Amino acid sequence: MKIDFKKTDKLNSRISILIEKKDYENKVEKIIKDYKSKINLRGFRKGHVPLSLIKKKYEKAIIVEETNKILSDSLNKYIIDKNLKILGNPIPILEEKFDWDADVFNFKFEIGLSPDLKINFNFKKPAIYHKINVENKIIEERITYLQQQYGELKDEKKISETSELMFEFSSKEENINKKMTLKLSQLKTKKIIDLVRNLHLDETFTFELREFFKDETLLINLSNKPIEEIKKSKINVDAKLLSIQKRINASLEESFFKKIYPNKSIKTSTQFKNEIKKSIESQYDQQSDQKFLDDVTKKLIEEVKFDLPRKFLIKWLQKRDEKEISLENATEQLEKSEKGLRYQLIEEEIINHNNLKVEEKEIKEFAKKIFLRQFGQISKKDNNQEIEQMVERILRNEEETKRIIEQVKTGKLLKFFKENVKFKSKKLSYDSFIKIAYPTTQ
Repeated sequence: MKIDFKKTDKLNSRISILIEKKDYENKVEKIIKDYKSKINLRGFRKGHVPLSLIKKKYEKAIIVEETNKILSDSLNKYIIDKNLKILGNPIPILEEKFDWDADVFNFKFEIGLSPDLKINFNFKKPAIYHKINVENKIIEERITYLQQQYGELKDEKKISETSELMFEFSSKEENINKKMTLKLSQLKTKKIIDLVRNLHLDETFTFELREFFKDETLLINLSNKPIEEIKKSKINVDAKLLSIQKRINASLEESFFKKIYPNKSIKTSTQFKNEIKKSIESQYDQQSDQKFLDDVTKKLIEEVKFDLPRKFLIKWLQKRDEKEISLENATEQLEKSEKGLRYQLIEEEIINHNNLKVEEKEIKEFAKKIFLRQFGQISKKDNNQEIEQMVERILRNEEETKRIIEQVKTGKLLKFFKENVKFKSKKLSYDSFIKIAYPTTQ
């Protein structure tokens, strides 16, 4: 067997593979002998079919199969051994009439090569790291929310704006029988609000479903019907007031702090406020990091210039599936995926050139952190064997392992970009950040 590699230009090449009879004949002979001992052919006893007859009937098909195996293995091995950075897969150059009776087979392939990249992190305009300020009102809102969540409910006689009202909703015709807690602010019309405000305990009234809640999700949850059906149908529901309660916020005291942060010793409101601020900062930093990563990615795609073997890639896209697609469709596919392909090549170059590959020990360590975040109490017992077993169980899930690898890789790239990309830090409010980060949702 002989393999010849020839570059036709910087991004395209051809590989020729010559397979001679001696490369496959021993394997073919062995298979034919195996056939002789196993084959059942009419007119002959098992194991007594003449070799000449078996060869006449099966030899060519066996040669084709074994040659294709040799071809595939040798092509893949050559690409790996020569460290060829290829795009897509090799495309066979087909001959009109291929002679399977010849003593030597010559197979040819087109290869698309990955370009050599030179990456400069000194962008034309420095990247911006958007640092979100944790405003005092956000901290106070978070504290109030937690006080409400961990507060107590006390019965009331009269309904007020802050009352939490439990209703039993029912309709035999619509098969509705549910209990729900709501506030006056969730009701849709002034007429309904006034009606509910004047209710007494155990009093029942009937309403039209589509006119009751502001939030369409509540309408769907109550009726288990699609919103389109609710809007066009007149569905009457009975509501019985079961309780009127007011939520008393939890006091800012040590027992409350312990519920929120069970593993920390927090004695004062100031300490608690600082912990809340740190928690919000951590959440904001994750969003800032993602925005920075997205911006650097965009700049790399825009500023790292290189050519691609476009004709080869279009041809490969045409032929990669069982059913060949048109030139126009393949061209359109390449245009849609080109930015992603360009960043993939840039990312691979950064990872390989800067030794940022994800190692097995990093995957295990990350899986361990996931486990300890969810089941931190085991870490107190210092039960390392149990932790290791759980990590192994996590990593047996292929999809979870892929997700972990992606997260570790993203973390390493983010750290690398922060250390190597020139950027300016800009402080801004959360609302301003949202407008910049998600402009299409505004």
